[in-house]
Amino acid sequence: MTEEEVFLAALDLADPGELAAYLERACGGDAALRLQVEELLAAHFKEGAFLDEPIGAQMGAGCPPMDADSLVTRVANRGGGTDKSPSAEEPCDLSFLLPPTRADSLGRIGHYEVLQILGRGGFGIVFRAFDDVLHRVVALKVLAPALATTSPARKRFLREARSFAQVRHENVVQIYAIEERPLPYLVMEYIPGETLQQRLARTGPLEEPEIVRFGRQMAEGLAAAHATGLIHRDVTPGNVLIEAGPQERVKITDFGLARAADDASISQSGVVAGTPLYMAPEQARGEPLDHRADLFSLGSVLYTLTTGRPPFRAAATFAVLKRVIEDAPRPIRDVVPEAPQWLADVIAKLHAKDPDDRFQSAGEVSAALADSGAPSEGAPLRRSRFASGRFGRRKWVVVAALLLPVFALALVESTGLTHWLHRPQVPGSVKNGAEGDGPPNPNPPEFTNTLGMKFKRIPLGRFRMGSPAGEVDRCLSEFAEGSTKFQALRKKHEGKFEEERLPAEAPAHEVAIARPFYMGATEVTAGQFRRFVEEKGYSAGDEGWKVPGLDEPDNCPVTYVSWYNAVDFCTWLSAKEGKTYRLPTEAEWEYCCRAGKSGARYCFGDDDDQLEHYAWYDKNSTRGEGTLNRTNRVARLKPNAWGLCDMHGNAWEWCQDSYDPNYYKNSPMNDPPGGAGANRVLRGGSWYWAPEFCRSAFRHYVSPDLRYYDVGFRVVLVSE
Repeated sequence: MTEEEVFLAALDLADPGELAAYLERACGGDAALRLQVEELLAAHFKEGAFLDEPIGAQMGAGCPPMDADSLVTRVANRGGGTDKSPSAEEPCDLSFLLPPTRADSLGRIGHYEVLQILGRGGFGIVFRAFDDVLHRVVALKVLAPALATTSPARKRFLREARSFAQVRHENVVQIYAIEERPLPYLVMEYIPGETLQQRLARTGPLEEPEIVRFGRQMAEGLAAAHATGLIHRDVTPGNVLIEAGPQERVKITDFGLARAADDASISQSGVVAGTPLYMAPEQARGEPLDHRADLFSLGSVLYTLTTGRPPFRAAATFAVLKRVIEDAPRPIRDVVPEAPQWLADVIAKLHAKDPDDRFQSAGEVSAALADSGAPSEGAPLRRSRFASGRFGRRKWVVVAALLLPVFALALVESTGLTHWLHRPQVPGSVKNGAEGDGPPNPNPPEFTNTLGMKFKRIPLGRFRMGSPAGEVDRCLSEFAEGSTKFQALRKKHEGKFEEERLPAEAPAHEVAIARPFYMGATEVTAGQFRRFVEEKGYSAGDEGWKVPGLDEPDNCPVTYVSWYNAVDFCTWLSAKEGKTYRLPTEAEWEYCCRAGKSGARYCFGDDDDQLEHYAWYDKNSTRGEGTLNRTNRVARLKPNAWGLCDMHGNAWEWCQDSYDPNYYKNSPMNDPPGGAGANRVLRGGSWYWAPEFCRSAFRHYVSPDLRYYDVGFRVVLVSE
C-alpha cells in the first residue's frame, strides 16, 4: 500500500490501540512508511487541545517566542493527536535552502533571501524573507520537507495556495506567487502586526469603534472571497491579522480550509473541518455549506471581540460542537451590560441556527455595521469601554436636560410663532457629494475620483437575470446560420461554442441587488491604466495594453489585460484613494447593463438595428475579415437609462465571478456572488463580435491569466 492509502484508511480509526495495530499491519515493519503516515496524521487534525490556544502559539509551537511584528499564519492544519510537533530542542530542517548571499540570511529559496523563521508546525514552516527582484519583505510558507514527497500533503498544500491566491482584496492577505521547486511554497504579503487573538489576549475586549471597524473590514474581505466562489470555513480571531499603521486594518488569512461552495462540507477524509469554537451549526453537523457558514463564524468572532470570550465554550471538542448545534450563546448584554443593543442584535442575527435567518451576504453585514451610527473609520477611540452604567445614566439625564429647550422650541415652531427665526436658504450645487455649504452627501448620485473616473450610484432593486428558454432557442438558431467569423469560433471550439455558453443563460431567475455600490460610467481607459502602471511600477505581462485604439488611445478602453491585471488595478486604486474598488459581480454587471429592467435583449429593447447607437460591434467597428481594428473612445455613443456607456460592445469586461455554467439553477436571490471554476466571466461583447454576443445576458469566459485584444474591464466603487 502507498502512504496515501494507509493515511486515508487510518483517518477512520478513532481508537488509539486500533490505530496502532492497523499501522503495524499496514506498514509491515517499514519504519520509513510508518513515520511518513504518522507525520501526515499529525498534520491532519488535532481535536481538543487547540480549543483555547491562540493560533499564533500553535504556529510557533516549540519555536522561540515570535516578535510582535511577525506574520502570524498557521502552517499546520491542526497538528495531530500525537506528539509529533517540533520541539524547542528539535531544529528545523533547512537543508533545502541554498547558501545565503548576505550575512543576516539563513539561506535562499528561489530569488528569496530567508531572514527569519516566523513559525512552524507539523505541516510546514513560515519564513520572513526578502525578495531580491522586487526588493520587498515577504512571507514564505513552505511545505515541510518530510511531507513534500507525499501526495496527500502536497495536493493539500497546493490546493490551499491556489484557493488563497484567487482572493484579491485589501482585507485579505495577498498571495504574490506559488512555486513548486525545490519544495512547494507560496509567497505572500508580509504583515507587521498581531492577530485579533493576540490583541484580545493582550488588551481584553475591544472598544466599540474597533469592533465596528474591524467587523466591517472582515465582512468586506469575506465578501471578496465569496465573490470568487470560496468559503473560508475557519474564520477565527487567530486567522485575522491586524496591520499596524496610522489607521489599523485587519486582513483575513489562512484559506487552508477554503473550498468552492459545491465542495465545502467536509474534508476528503470525512472529518469535519474548521475550529469548533467558531463553527456554524451546519458545519459542525458535516452538512453542505454555503457562504453563510462564514457569517455565523464572523458573528462568533464579533461576540468574542465584544465580550472577551467565545460564545460556545465547553471542556471537550464534542461538547463544544453540541453547544454550537443546539444552544444559544449567553446574551451579550448579560456579559457586558454596556454593550450597545444594535451590536448585540447584529451578532444575534449572525448566530441564527438556520442560515436563512442570518444576513444573506457579507455585504449585508458590512452595511449593517456601517448603518449602526457608531463612529466612522478613523474616529478616535472612546476613553473607556463603551460607557459605565452609572456614567451612561448620568449622561442621558444631562442630554435630556439640554434637549428640553430644543423640544420647547420645536413646539412653538409648530405653531408658526418663530417664523422670524428662519433665514432664506440658498440652493447649493451638488458635486461629488457636496451640497452648498452643508455637510457632504455620503451617497451622491454621481462621483468622480482623482483619476477622473466617473461613477453612477446604482439604485437597489430586483430584476430577472438571464434569458428565457425562447431567447436561448432563438440565439441557437441564429448562430447555426452565423458569419464566417462565428463559424471559425465553432471550429476552434469543436462545434460546441454556442452549446457551451447559451444554455448557461438559463433559467431566467429573480435576483435582488441589496448591496449599495457605484458602477463606473465607462470602461477603464488606457490612460487611467497607464497611471497605475507608472505609479506602481507595474508590469502587465507585456505592453499590448499601450495600443488599445486608434481614436484618442488614452481615452479608449484598455485591453490586453488579464483578470489578475484588473484586480491589481482595483487593489492599487483602493489603497490610493482609501476607498474600496473591485470588479463587479456578474449579477451586478447584468443589473447595470439592463438598467434594472428585465427581459429585453439589450438595455434599450430587442431591436438589433438600434444597437449601433449604443455599442461598438462588428457592424460599425470592423472593415471586413482579417482587418485589425481596435476599441473606440469611451462614451461616444448613447448611454443606457442609468448613464452607463458601452455596456454593450467596445471591450469585453471582466467580472469578479468564476464561471459556472450551472450556477443559475441554484443561485441565491440576494447579491449572488457567482459560482466556482477555473475560468472567469466576461460580459458585454466587443467591437469585434456580432450582436448576439453583445446581449445583456450573454455569458462568455476565458482563463483569468489570458490577455486579448478586445478584453478590458470596468470597476465598482463600494458605497460607504
